[in-house]
Amino acid sequence: MKSARTDIFTKGGISRRRYRRMAQFILLAVAADVGFVCVELAYGLNPLADIVQRPFLYLYLFLGTIVVFGVFGAMIGSREDLLEEMALRDSLTGLFNARYLQMRLQEELAAAKRHRIPVSLVLFDIDHFKRVNDDHGHPVGDRMLRLIGRSILSKLREDETVARVGGEEFALLMPHTSAKNAAMGAERIREAIGQSALETENGRELAVTVSAGVACATDHATHSVEAIYRLADQALYQAKKQGRNRVVIAG
Repeated sequence: MKSARTDIFTKGGISRRRYRRMAQFILLAVAADVGFVCVELAYGLNPLADIVQRPFLYLYLFLGTIVVFGVFGAMIGSREDLLEEMALRDSLTGLFNARYLQMRLQEELAAAKRHRIPVSLVLFDIDHFKRVNDDHGHPVGDRMLRLIGRSILSKLREDETVARVGGEEFALLMPHTSAKNAAMGAERIREAIGQSALETENGRELAVTVSAGVACATDHATHSVEAIYRLADQALYQAKKQGRNRVVIAG
């Protein structure tokens, strides 16, 4: 499966707390060792003589302290990274959530404005999803959501980001992409989803279709998250109004 995103955990955005915490705890270990020597000096002892007589013992203690503190810091940082990533993912589909999408969208819109390059946003909405939940139950609806998520991921390029942003709504961020090319990509995804089917517990196959709205920031001279999202949502509404199972470009 493709990455389908720029990894903010290694390329900016949210920094890798593991390495930062490890460095902090190593500095703490060095400070603790130096502080211990200073305390001995304050009490009238002569630790420097002991260090000269037994350098390997003190070197062992010094390095051991650094290693232990460093490992402990790395463990704490890794746990913080994990908790942060979990906070940015949808628990049902494993896709990113609306919070992460907003962060990435702000980054890409700023870059688009600065370098005058296009960036497009596509909103997908599952057709008649409420009917699926009402007629077949929420477990079937959950399976359909996961199926849609996998289908979108399978068609993405490396620099694109997909997120689940609502009950049955997904968003696709496409940097360096015009509205026309974004619509072509959305159409490929729509067709792939339309060719899939979801089997219920009684063996019945359910057709799965989505509608999509496309908006490009450059086309509308807008670089705010709210504006481009509103344009894509308006295009999605038109796709629904025109009969569903189609892609519509804003404006």
